[in-house]
Amino acid sequence: MVLPPQITTLVLDFNGVISSDLNAAARSLGGVLGVSLGPEEAYARFRPLYLEASLGRLSVEDFWKKLRSSFGRSPLYSPAEEDRWLSLLVPLEPDMGRTLAALGRRYTLGILSNHVGPWARRLLARWGFEARFREVLISSDAGLRKPELVLYREVCRRLGVKPESAAYVADEEEDLAAAERTGMFPIFIPGEDRTSRIGTRIGRLSELLSESFSPAPGEPSSEEA
Repeated sequence: MVLPPQITTLVLDFNGVISSDLNAAARSLGGVLGVSLGPEEAYARFRPLYLEASLGRLSVEDFWKKLRSSFGRSPLYSPAEEDRWLSLLVPLEPDMGRTLAALGRRYTLGILSNHVGPWARRLLARWGFEARFREVLISSDAGLRKPELVLYREVCRRLGVKPESAAYVADEEEDLAAAERTGMFPIFIPGEDRTSRIGTRIGRLSELLSESFSPAPGEPSSEEA
C-alpha cells in the first residue's frame, strides 16, 4: 500500500492492530480464575472494571481484587494469575516483529490505545516490541479514552509531527472518525468493527509494506483522487 506522500508517521492502536483481542481474552476469565462462568457473563463482569482501569481510576491490583470478588473469589491480587491471563494475548500477526521493524525503517511509529498501561507495556516488552515505538500513549495514563480528540493531538505533539503528517491505524470506526477530524489519515483493519465507512481498509498491518494497493469498493483510486 502506498500512503500519501506527506505521511511520515504511523500511530497504531494496540488492541486489534498489534495485539489479539482483549475482549476475547476477557471471555476466558472464568477458566483463568477457576470459576464455572460462561463467556458472556465473564465479560459482563470484566467490562465495567476494565473501563475504570483504562481511565486510570483503578490500579491493576484493585482491578483484580474487585474482579475476583465479582467472581465469588477472595479479593486478592496474584501477579502469577494476572500473567497467566495476559499470556492469552498474542501478537495479531505471527511476523509482527518483522513487520514493525520494516515499518520503523520507513516511518516514525507510535501507539495510541484505550488500554491499561501496565498490561500494554508488559506485553510490548514481552514480545520485544517496546523499542519500536517512539511514543506510547495509553488511555489509563491520560485519564481519557478515545475518541477524545485531545488524545490524537497529544500523541502527534509528542511525536513532533502535525496530524496531517500522520496516519492512524485502528479497528473501530469511531476512533478513525476522530483521527480524521484531527487531520490524520485513517486506516481501518477489521476487528472489533467488521466494517467501517471511515478509512482505507487493509486486512493486516503488513499490507502497509506493499507497494501496490487496491482501494476498497467505493474508494477512489490514486488516479481518481
